[in-house]
Amino acid sequence: MNKETTITRGQLFLLILKFEIGVDILSLPYRIHLISKGGGWISVFLGGFLIQLVILLCWLLMRRFPSSSIYDIVTLIMGKWIGKLLIIAYVGYFLLMGTSVLVNAYGVINRWMLQDTPRWAILALFLFSSIYLVRQKLRIIARVLVLISFLVLPMMVLISYGLKEVNLLYLLPLTEAGWPNIISGSTETLMAMFGFEFFLVVFPMVEGSSGGKLKSVASASAVVVLLYAFTVFICSTAFSPQQLDLMPEPVIYLLRSIPLGTMDRADFLFLPIWLISIFGAICGYYYTASYGISYLFKQKHHKKAVPYVVLASCIIAYLPQQKEKLELISTISNRSAYFFLMILPLLLLVLSYIMKRKEKMI
Repeated sequence: MNKETTITRGQLFLLILKFEIGVDILSLPYRIHLISKGGGWISVFLGGFLIQLVILLCWLLMRRFPSSSIYDIVTLIMGKWIGKLLIIAYVGYFLLMGTSVLVNAYGVINRWMLQDTPRWAILALFLFSSIYLVRQKLRIIARVLVLISFLVLPMMVLISYGLKEVNLLYLLPLTEAGWPNIISGSTETLMAMFGFEFFLVVFPMVEGSSGGKLKSVASASAVVVLLYAFTVFICSTAFSPQQLDLMPEPVIYLLRSIPLGTMDRADFLFLPIWLISIFGAICGYYYTASYGISYLFKQKHHKKAVPYVVLASCIIAYLPQQKEKLELISTISNRSAYFFLMILPLLLLVLSYIMKRKEKMI
């Protein structure tokens, strides 16, 4: 396989790390607090354990077809016509997930940075920059996104300034919400960590053994769990439970309250860094959707499909005007993830054993 169409395991690690830290880092402490109260950080670790099981399930499927993407596998197992329908469904899923991240990113930008800037102007920035990057070869895209992934470090450094405000008494009693709610809260972490599914498409393009690829994805997810747990812990101890009840995006409130040197508000530094980071996550979904379309139409390169994918995503993000309809995009994409990342891979794995379908080079 051409070097320009492959990535290393190290790049895969950083890409998954980047994709899993998205818009939800701003709101996760609030959403988990509503369900799990002071035990929110426990919910994060439980969610992290669940995501490792999902990754293992997907890997067991991909391991049987080491030179195939999920688009190849659905065709091999389900046949030509059902396979094509499932490829279209996966493309739709990746497109919707990218749009969901875009919609949520626009909401944050509109509320905290550019209140008077029209929506079309913000979406146009994403449109042109995404088309320019995603049309490139995989290794070039990976190099850019790897650079972006290092922005996680300054983001976490800024959040860590909240340690000055920590009051551990705000966590008590830890099990106030009860274990059923703490366990239920883990689903919020699960939804916040979608992004690892990138490896379902690029699995055959990653250099190294199948086991090595699993280590890269699993270790990246483990690091994200630690970062999310740290963020939830900081917000849960810096604000009282009554204050946290009223803060849908507590990370930004936390940074607004912290003077940073000559800057009155650290969020002025955090949000632009976060915005670049979000751009990387959106590009990951656009690549997987574009690759699926090129596979469907048997094109050699995915770049012809990129403008259509990005334009469709921006149109979907632009049309809904009411907040409820914008939230509906996120709800649909998050719920469909359960089917495309758990139910369908499990079904394909079982069928591959029943039908004895696998590649010889395992």
